[in-house]
Amino acid sequence: MKLLAVGYPLPNAAIDNYNVFNAPSYFDYDAVLVDPASITRAAAQLTEEGIEFEAFDGRVVVNAPGSATVASAADLIRRRADETRRLLEAGGVVLLIARPNAVQPGVAGFEGCDRYSWLPAPSGMAWGPPFLRAAEGRTTRIVDEEHPLATLFREFRGQIAYRAIFDERQAALRQAGKVLTTGGAGTWTAVEFSVLGGRVVFLPAFSDSLEHVRNEIAQGIVDAAARLLTTATGESAPYWSRTLAVPGLEQLEAELEEAELSVTETQARLEAVRERVDSLARHRRLLYDDSVPFAAAVADALRLLGFAVTSAPGEPIVIGDEGVQAFVETETSREQVVEWPYVRLQRRLEEHLLKQGEAKKGVVIVNGHRVSQPDDRGPQYTDALRIACENYRYSLVSAQTLFTLVQRALGGADEATLGAFRRRIMRRNGELEMEAALGDAEEESETGPLF
Repeated sequence: MKLLAVGYPLPNAAIDNYNVFNAPSYFDYDAVLVDPASITRAAAQLTEEGIEFEAFDGRVVVNAPGSATVASAADLIRRRADETRRLLEAGGVVLLIARPNAVQPGVAGFEGCDRYSWLPAPSGMAWGPPFLRAAEGRTTRIVDEEHPLATLFREFRGQIAYRAIFDERQAALRQAGKVLTTGGAGTWTAVEFSVLGGRVVFLPAFSDSLEHVRNEIAQGIVDAAARLLTTATGESAPYWSRTLAVPGLEQLEAELEEAELSVTETQARLEAVRERVDSLARHRRLLYDDSVPFAAAVADALRLLGFAVTSAPGEPIVIGDEGVQAFVETETSREQVVEWPYVRLQRRLEEHLLKQGEAKKGVVIVNGHRVSQPDDRGPQYTDALRIACENYRYSLVSAQTLFTLVQRALGGADEATLGAFRRRIMRRNGELEMEAALGDAEEESETGPLF
């Protein structure tokens, strides 16, 4: 996958960085990331500051009609609308840094030049008031944890400083948009739209002081764009389309049916083998995946060890063993995991205690440095998270430790061994290191400080 970044330079081998004047055609890429503010900024630099730009074909960009030797700024900006439409019709993805709309006067032949003139909108909507409004803030609450961008929002929450919001009070917006993150008072700061068979996704802006994490943000955007492309789906053909006669199609459909029947047996065997392969290979996700897929891998691993996982898929994990229940929180990071899983777990346990009048055990399972090879990883979680788990008697388990227990289970560990694994996870107060989990080190007392 190749991604075109327009006006928002990011260092990554999968990203080509350009501005609105010198970029190649948008539809030449699978996904496009655009900072709308860069469009009016480039137009102002050309018309007011006299900065020179060169088009992709080498022609000088001028604020005048184009010719064989010069490129018209108005024509270049206008043509992005057709390119974007074609990209979306082909199922492509357009990512945008959410900015309030603004008009840049002085572009010859395009006096209505603004930041979103090139971007088609869903029916009944526009990329401006009352739907898109100016705002400033740093609060970020992730609404859709399953979205491909959720990991990016979570890992770089501290660098988010949004500059626009979508007004969720507008009926057309609620119908067309899918909220991903919210700011203060529940305002929508990241929203996805289905447009012309593709996806348009608005991201909250990042703060200006992000040079130290620009590489990581770039990779996060590339990963998310790839997932958005693989999960994109087009419209299904309407039911009445099969009633339309196409000469020769009926005979070919009969041949196709016969060919499909002839491979049914082989296909069934293939699927059975693939299912067995997938059921084992998916345990590797413990060491690299993130967000919802990682939580699902944790739940699978805990079931394999013999825990009763009583929560539904996609919900916060609840496990049980020997009549004791525990709430489980998971977290991953490209660096060390910080205190977020402890904070979420504490809130869950306190809420349950207040509502049900019973205390539950807490288990935190984390995977730090998830993109690095396991043998090359440093400490996977911060001292603050470790100390918090020790103080509140939560069991803290790394994904590497859990994966090793899974290997032992798949390698033929008996029920007595699996039962010992479960008890060590459930009874640990604080960090459960590999040797202790396997029973190769002396187990610590179940009692410990609460503060």
